[in-house]
Amino acid sequence: MNNQFRAYNQRQYRPFMTYIFLGINVAVYVFMLLKYNTTTDIMALLEMGANFSPAVIIFNEWWRLLTAAFIHIGFSHILMNGISLYFLGMDLEKIHGHGKFALIYLISAIGGNLFSFAFNVNVSAGASTAIFGMFASYLVLAYLNPDSPIFKQRASTFTVLLVLNFLNGLFTSGIDNWGHLGGAIFGALITFAVGFGSKRTLTKTNRLLAILAMLVIALILVFIGRNRILS
Repeated sequence: MNNQFRAYNQRQYRPFMTYIFLGINVAVYVFMLLKYNTTTDIMALLEMGANFSPAVIIFNEWWRLLTAAFIHIGFSHILMNGISLYFLGMDLEKIHGHGKFALIYLISAIGGNLFSFAFNVNVSAGASTAIFGMFASYLVLAYLNPDSPIFKQRASTFTVLLVLNFLNGLFTSGIDNWGHLGGAIFGALITFAVGFGSKRTLTKTNRLLAILAMLVIALILVFIGRNRILS
């Protein structure tokens, strides 16, 4: 098993990036309640920075691709995402380390919102883009470390959760499946780029290809979203 992962298991580890991301999400939610007395009103969500393709293109508000990941629509939304972020983050930050975990979280969030920008016509928000990226990170870690029973077990569990959540999104209104799919794809690719594995499964070429794939996909999504809005 990777020496980095073994070292983390041998000492107490404080996943402070998980606490920071969770704290930002809760703080934004409370701020919305205090300012607007609601977290579900469309105008309030837009003012706070929710993802909305026309606003991104027409007003050049590309920052929405990031800010949307820290905004939640209703109490159940932040409760479920907060619980998922806490438990996944506690474990995944311990595995990757603070910096790489933060990168996986943020790239997954932006990548998921890019997919939503390109294909979703509605206002969208929530940390689930990043959470799906964290799910996918475990799958990649299992592939890169085939001799690890820990990663195999977690990958099996999270594969089931990914499939069930995607199916739920297909049959439930108001769920941004495009954002979830994009988060998972970018979460997998960024893990290839910054994760760890054996020399047999992870090479410099694989890392460079993963980075290139993210850039190409991002450019294609921007092109699709821009043409959809301006056409």
